[in-house]
Amino acid sequence: MRTNTTVRRTLIAALILSGYALTVPAAYATPALSVAVASQRADADQVALLKRSVFEWNQWRTDNPSVKPDLTEADFAGANLLGADLSAADLTDATLTDTNLTEANLADAKLKGVKATGALLFSANLDNADAQSANLEGANLSSAKARHTVFASANLMRANLAEADLAEADLTGANLEGADLSCINHPQCTSTPSG
Repeated sequence: MRTNTTVRRTLIAALILSGYALTVPAAYATPALSVAVASQRADADQVALLKRSVFEWNQWRTDNPSVKPDLTEADFAGANLLGADLSAADLTDATLTDTNLTEANLADAKLKGVKATGALLFSANLDNADAQSANLEGANLSSAKARHTVFASANLMRANLAEADLAEADLTGANLEGADLSCINHPQCTSTPSG
């Protein structure tokens, strides 16, 4: 005969598998299950703060320099995130379609699998970011800093890379069809490397 604890754990496991893990009271979740829940979804409070105000978000980042934001799978489609401090943030599989990220700081950010078609990344800082398998089709990365950035297997079709600094960026397997490659500091670029 099952004990109440066994039944409770079975219920929690079923909820996690069906996508209702965040509704499980913390008192009933075991440490292993809590870790599994945390790795599946973005931090809802962080997402809400960023959507509400970039100014408040940047102040929060300044006040909490050791926190690495978890924005995994978050949906910021069409949002105005101009100048947002997203450095070292985990944006894995996030949706940034048509998002304004002009002058945003995405240095050291995890952008694997991000959906950012048509995103505006003019003068953004993507240094050391991991954008492997990201969809940046039609994105404007002109004048962006993307030194040591991983764009391996990324979709950069028709992306604007004019004057982007791609020093030591990894473009292995990236789709560059129709992209403006008048970038700088990369062998793939058509302009004369400078610096």
